[in-house]
Amino acid sequence: MSAQPDRLPMIPELKSLTARDYLALLHFLWLGISGLGVARCGWEMVTGKQATLSDVALGVLLLCCPLVVACIWGGCLVGIAQHYRLI
Repeated sequence: MSAQPDRLPMIPELKSLTARDYLALLHFLWLGISGLGVARCGWEMVTGKQATLSDVALGVLLLCCPLVVACIWGGCLVGIAQHYRLI
């Protein structure tokens, strides 16, 4: 029976994170939570030089994503406020 070699030394050590890394992570989270990343993708689909009608239709739907996200967050906040009898 042969023993497999230890592969752990082959994994490089992780660098410590810098302030720029944390800022990039926060930016990524902000775009994801607010829906702005999806809206930007939709904008690029709508304004593309070779955009077909289906691209424009899908792009317009994606442009509405921040509004949908804001409505969902608003509904959650209203529900929390009603639960704690703030309104």
